[in-house]
Amino acid sequence: MAGLSYEPVYGEPGDAPKGKVPWIDDDGHILADSNFIIGYLKDTYGDRLDSRLSGKEQALGHAIKRMLEESLYFVSSYSKWVEDEGFATYSAELFAGMPEEQLRYVPEMVRKRAIEKLSVQGIGRHNRDEVYEIGLRDVASFEELLTDANFLFADQPTSFDASAFGVVGNLRDGPFPSPVRDALQKSPKISAYIDRIRNTYFGDILEAQVCHITSSSKRR
Repeated sequence: MAGLSYEPVYGEPGDAPKGKVPWIDDDGHILADSNFIIGYLKDTYGDRLDSRLSGKEQALGHAIKRMLEESLYFVSSYSKWVEDEGFATYSAELFAGMPEEQLRYVPEMVRKRAIEKLSVQGIGRHNRDEVYEIGLRDVASFEELLTDANFLFADQPTSFDASAFGVVGNLRDGPFPSPVRDALQKSPKISAYIDRIRNTYFGDILEAQVCHITSSSKRR
């Protein structure tokens, strides 16, 4: 989006500086967490995306980003770790190639820890209906904020579009079923927004994911 050259590399959370993706290596400068990465890129290469925004637009973008990254993201995590169907799908990929003896206890041990983290965060303290009610409200709010423009703030992308796409795009197209994923898939406005960003900016990411999935399948 910012016109910076980069190479997408599939990474495992265990290899990351803070134990989660994404992270970047910019000529030896390693930095984790998308918020700090975006700030670093702006400081280092100039604010090519958000400099045109007004103060109010910056504030609204920040609020949208927090809603998606600090609320909807964890609803997505619930469908992946707590729901049996979602976890079965995720664990098949996550633990592919693990020795059978370890498969008897490691997946459930990792799942238990993840669920405990969701409880600490807060979303895991709610029942299933409540969790998805929160997520559906987030989706409805995001849909309401989209206009006839190509992006959140007119026809040029911003860093807030990149952040939004990272959450709603992965949730809509991910393999974990939920009422929230259904709502995203049924929304023409949100789907058009996701497809526009994916096709315009992230075709190389899709290619890297396909290569990784193909490689993982061959190892099984």
